[in-house]
Amino acid sequence: MRRSSSFELWFPLRQVLPIAEHAMAAGEHSWPEWDTNKPDPVPPALVWAKDEGTYLRSNGLPRLLADPDKPDGPSKVAYAVGYDDRSHFNFSGTAVGGDDFVEYIDLTEPFSGVTLIQMIRHHAGHSGVLILTAHYGSFTMSFSSAATDSL
Repeated sequence: MRRSSSFELWFPLRQVLPIAEHAMAAGEHSWPEWDTNKPDPVPPALVWAKDEGTYLRSNGLPRLLADPDKPDGPSKVAYAVGYDDRSHFNFSGTAVGGDDFVEYIDLTEPFSGVTLIQMIRHHAGHSGVLILTAHYGSFTMSFSSAATDSL
């Protein structure tokens, strides 16, 4: 199987923004226990995960629930376009890989002269998308404010 050197995932910001705002407003934030470089304090972050699909969720505590009436239910997530948990896409051979993972993306980090949350807020107001481009061992982020009403 031929391996692609990069793999783009598009996340509609109208779905990402409420998740990012939850992380920003939360008083506490989760961080993986296995990370030996855990920041103090833990910043608000988007958690990029890949298992049955690939999605973003908030690291804010308490969790942002998909259904507030079901406290034991799943977290609210924003799936990459075309890669939800029903798509059964085989990521093997792509830069996203076959193994499940989580990656924490700090919303307060500088991004193009502002913070990532500021970029999300700006582009969400213009029907934008967050584009995560996975490379083997790393990823980059970019934004587009192109019309995405069909996403």
